[in-house]
Amino acid sequence: MKNKLSFILLFAALFGSAAAAEETGTAIKYGGYLAGEFLKGQSQSEFANGSFKNLQAGFLLSGRLSTSVAFGAEVRSRSGSDFEVEQAWVGYVPSQVFSLKAGLYLVPFGLWNEASRPHESLLIGTPLNLEYFYPEGWRDMGVLVEGRIGFLSYAAYVGNGLKLADADELKAGQQWSDNNKDKGKGGRLGINFGQEIQAGVSYYDGKYDDLNLYRLKLEGTHFSWATANWELKAEATKGIIANPAGYDDGKCEGYAIWTVMKFKMIQPVGSYQRVKYTDPFHGGGIDIERHRWTAGVRCVFESHLFLKAEYEWNGETPKVKDNVIRIQAALSF
Repeated sequence: MKNKLSFILLFAALFGSAAAAEETGTAIKYGGYLAGEFLKGQSQSEFANGSFKNLQAGFLLSGRLSTSVAFGAEVRSRSGSDFEVEQAWVGYVPSQVFSLKAGLYLVPFGLWNEASRPHESLLIGTPLNLEYFYPEGWRDMGVLVEGRIGFLSYAAYVGNGLKLADADELKAGQQWSDNNKDKGKGGRLGINFGQEIQAGVSYYDGKYDDLNLYRLKLEGTHFSWATANWELKAEATKGIIANPAGYDDGKCEGYAIWTVMKFKMIQPVGSYQRVKYTDPFHGGGIDIERHRWTAGVRCVFESHLFLKAEYEWNGETPKVKDNVIRIQAALSF
């Protein structure tokens, strides 16, 4: 949502509704987050001169209007100026086993996409494979069904899907209305062993072009292990982009592993990421192969204020001097 006045009026109405709901005893939750970064890179990086950048802000509102009717709304700015709607849905939620949501939802693909807010993520930068393979904050308009039965969790959705023009990469695929007759379809199936271990698979399928001819398929696996002192997460992704006759299909694959040691307020963080993405048709011909090591620390102050610093060792062929240090302050409320 780029109109600032509309944004102000929307959230004035939302918080007014929340206040009224609280007076009547309806369960409403609301909050938000703020973050900003400083980046300084080597001579061939985008941030060779050093820059304060990536000012972010977001506001969330969710709750139940009755025992089985729920809603969620979120707006977010990643640029420090323009706000966009991140989520806006209403749902029939009779139990933990089943919920039906309609509207704008964050796509349940892997782990990162639904938990990438600055105070939620261990890393400052998005892992390489997730940065290249779908839009930042990937969301869709449509219908989402999800739930949990014992140790199994599931999600399935139908929406407008991703759009890919001749000059685009996959990360540019976000759209707000459908560009063809086909719908984007997908889901996620997970296994949960208590709160400590989660694992699962994700899938997406949809035609991406205006003529409804060519199909994009994405697959993912994820794993998470968390204890009082350790947390480890991993995602592997791959995809196939069907191309016009005379061009080989585009292919992408990659993975990321990131971990933290929770030593009270000082928490060492590290990750390894790799991506390979080739597409002879789109983007003027795409041929990307990169890897990245990161090492850093996260400082947690009373569970609401975070100070993060990480150093990125970037590797590609041919090698360039583009390592970067990132410092981020993030606040949730």
